Amino acid sequence: MTGAIVATSIVFFPAAPFFLFMHGKDITIPKGTEITAYIAGDTPLDPAKFNKQAVGAAETGGPKIEATTSAVSSVAIKSTPDGAEITIDGKLVGTTPSTVQLTLGNHTIVVEKSGFKPWQRTMTVTAGGDINLEATLEKMP
Repeated sequence: MTGAIVATSIVFFPAAPFFLFMHGKDITIPKGTEITAYIAGDTPLDPAKFNKQAVGAAETGGPKIEATTSAVSSVAIKSTPDGAEITIDGKLVGTTPSTVQLTLGNHTIVVEKSGFKPWQRTMTVTAGGDINLEATLEKMP
């Protein structure tokens, strides 16, 4: 196979990449499966493209749910001292200071740093809000 790729790339340069598709397979990912994706930089995401349920309900005459940025709220999290780890609903999301986008509903936010007691809050996020959290961490004895 490798020889065919090299030979084709020498003779027919534009056709060489087609050999890369020979062993590819289509897969189906079950609905609700969590997928970790890594992106470079500050790539804006449009929540409307991820909320198919809201669009489907509006088309079928069901209740209309706005699938816009109002379905999330911006939460700015700071700590004293800076550089503490932020965990939201059991998942590490970054370090302080950070601004995260949270979906509507209840969320548990934990801010931790080595040598300090963990800071934890449970909060209810409402549509379109801008929330500022300041966590003052206490030194461990």
